[in-house]
Amino acid sequence: MKIKGLSQTIAVWKLLLSSFPRGVVAFVIAVTGLSIGLPLALFVIGLPILVGMLAACEKILGVDRRIVAAWESCGEYPSGSPQIGLPDSRAELVQGGLKSWVSSLGNVQRYRNLAYGIGQFPVSILAFVLAIVIPATALALLLSPVAELISSRIFSFNLFEQELIMKWLFPNWSSFQRSWFNTGLGVILLMATPFLFRKLGQCYAAWIRWISGTPSHT
Repeated sequence: MKIKGLSQTIAVWKLLLSSFPRGVVAFVIAVTGLSIGLPLALFVIGLPILVGMLAACEKILGVDRRIVAAWESCGEYPSGSPQIGLPDSRAELVQGGLKSWVSSLGNVQRYRNLAYGIGQFPVSILAFVLAIVIPATALALLLSPVAELISSRIFSFNLFEQELIMKWLFPNWSSFQRSWFNTGLGVILLMATPFLFRKLGQCYAAWIRWISGTPSHT
């Protein structure tokens, strides 16, 4: 799959940004379910809590899988993405009884959902931070000459005059000239952003496939 163009880059950006709220919700559900369900499991009442927690994590993972599959198939972020709701099996959790709860907890596949609920939190934070930092850094570098002019003319301070690397690379350049070198770096980073986002999106998709135990999209 090749991601080209502005719309595809925005699609990856949305994919990375939207992973964060799902990661937070899954983590809160997983930690809360374990904290409450495990102690109460001795009194049986904790079993439906644990089953419900696993089902909720499965629901969120299902949303992630559908979003990733849509992105991989057409390179676009799906419009009207599935909303995270209560598990479809909630009636079964209430009416199934002890045997159903024990059977559900004995399903090894469901513990992938728990691993997702816990592991998705740091993964989504990393994805969210990189989705913000990469374009923000490119923009900051591009605007270095503007920042230098404002700093020198309004605050009488040269931003790049004492910068160690700049002094070593360009000892005879003025602070304003050095700011244009940063602009060049910003142009390079901006041009590389679609590639970087594509790789990040592929890594995120690989994580979702791995944690859910699904094969690669072909």
